[in-house]
This record gives sequence, structure tokens and C-alpha cells, in this order.
Amino acid sequence: MSQNRKIETMSDFFNNRADIYDDHMIKELDLNVFYDEIAECIPKNRTNIKLLDLGCGTGLELERIFRIYPLAVVTGVDLSSKMLDILKAKYKDKMSQLKLICQSYFDIDYGNGVYDVVLSTYSLHHFSRELKLSLYRKIYSSLKEDGIYIEGDYTAKTTDEENRFIVESERIRKAGGITDGLYHIDIPFTAETQMNLLRQAGFKRADIKKQWDKTTIFVCEKNLKNVNIHAIRI
Repeated sequence: MSQNRKIETMSDFFNNRADIYDDHMIKELDLNVFYDEIAECIPKNRTNIKLLDLGCGTGLELERIFRIYPLAVVTGVDLSSKMLDILKAKYKDKMSQLKLICQSYFDIDYGNGVYDVVLSTYSLHHFSRELKLSLYRKIYSSLKEDGIYIEGDYTAKTTDEENRFIVESERIRKAGGITDGLYHIDIPFTAETQMNLLRQAGFKRADIKKQWDKTTIFVCEKNLKNVNIHAIRI
């Protein structure tokens, strides 16, 4: 997560890397196990699901989800038009089940009580506590009463590391004269910070499903329902 490079807007960053994104994530970072674990978080006890995928990119996570629920209805949101074009080509036989929105997920209305599952993978580690909390509240409202939110993302190991990322992001913004907008600047928080934000947003239960060196998968229930997920409670 080196930040010694030209700072790009989120849309520019991913448009410029859309053609190599899948190879980077799967071959270079070897994230097959990560996406397998994400799929394991999807509740299996429903006839079908309506899913909101925030920062869906090229749809790496969708292949496994469609294996579980072949008729799943998915709304995918991403800032990168090129990433969404790749997703369309990969899932051309699923387009009747897909609604794709090329826009910031901060700017659109998700509705209330709409989705069984909201999902975000490797997307939210660029945003401040305030932005994340506002987004988590939107996610909470958009879920059905027995809905769940799944987030897999980079996390800081310690509070000191988290604070260093925050200070560095502020330095970069100041140096670049950035006062507003969504830029590709890394600000991963600790798992504890993440859990606190999710609970502040209203989630009655927030668990760590899996944790690696720099990545954590969180599973959050809108209400206390049994969704048959084996998780680490903290």
C-alpha cells in the first residue's frame, strides 16, 4: 500500500488498471482463498437473494456467489466504467439479473429494507471514519430485517499504524491541494475501529469471519438472527 506515487481520483486509478486488475488480484496477490471465504459468508438458507455489491469492479466475487444462488439479483456500483465493461463481458449470460451503476456509492440512494446482502471487497480502505460511518448507516437502512453486510478489506495491525496512515493521508491531501473528492489514498483502520463504526451504524452483531496479516472479513447482522456463519466474536 505504498503511497509514493501520483495521487489519482478513484475513477482514474481503476480505469487505468482495469485490463490488468483480475490478474493482479488473483495471480499476483493470490486472493482465491479470500474470495472463497467471502462466498462462505453468504447465507445458504434462502430460496434466492437480492444483493448490493459496492465497488463491484470486474465482479471477481460474483462468480462464486452465482454458484450458490444462480438466480441472484445483483446491483453493482462502481466508479470505473472500464471495470464495469469487463464485468458485463464476463457475466453476459447474467445481465437480466444485473443492474450496474457507474457512480460513487456515496451519492446514490440504496432504498430501505431492499437487500438480503450488501457486500464490499477491497473498496472502503480509502475513506475517513466520518465517510465510512455515513455509508454504514446507509447500508444498515438498505438491508432487510434479516439482512447481512459483508466487508472484506485491508486493515491496520495496530492503532499506531492506523494513526500513521491517517497522518500520511492528510499530508498527501494538503500537499496536493486536495480539499474534496474521492482519491486513491489508503487509510486502513484496525479491526477494532471498524467494529466500533459498524456498531455505531446500528448493526446488532458484528463479527470477524476471517483475519489474515493485512486483511479482515467482517460479517454484520442488521438484527440478531442466526445466519449459520462460523465467526470469531470480539
